Amino acid sequence: MKSIEIIVAHDSDTLARCLRIREAVFIVEKGVPKEIETDSLDCLDGACSHVLVCCDGEDVGALRCAYTAEGIVRIQRFCVLQAYRGSGIGKHALEQVESHCRRGCRAVELDAKLAAAGFYEACGYKTVSAPFVEAGVPHVKMAKDL
Repeated sequence: MKSIEIIVAHDSDTLARCLRIREAVFIVEKGVPKEIETDSLDCLDGACSHVLVCCDGEDVGALRCAYTAEGIVRIQRFCVLQAYRGSGIGKHALEQVESHCRRGCRAVELDAKLAAAGFYEACGYKTVSAPFVEAGVPHVKMAKDL
């Protein structure tokens, strides 16, 4: 079994590593315009926690978590490099993030690409919205109680 680790960014180097993974997946691979993929929340002193996903010491994924006053964490920009998809890394990383969030949150929400909804369903998420378009791609809102 591979060693999957999540690292919450507390310094600019770790944040930069998260943003490099997101750029590789969303901007280069998926063609999302940079002005849509990155925003004012992509900083260390913002309303989000940034999380780097490592597998056997290699940076392979990233996401950010936005916390609401209602005790809900919104997972955003979750991605795994193409070469590592289908290996279980995403599921293990998501489980670790959920475990980390249980300390202060009662539920997790996310906007999933419609094509990825099956992955999230297999991880225990339920679809809670009709499909909608974000960045030109069909999505659904999904949620899971912690």
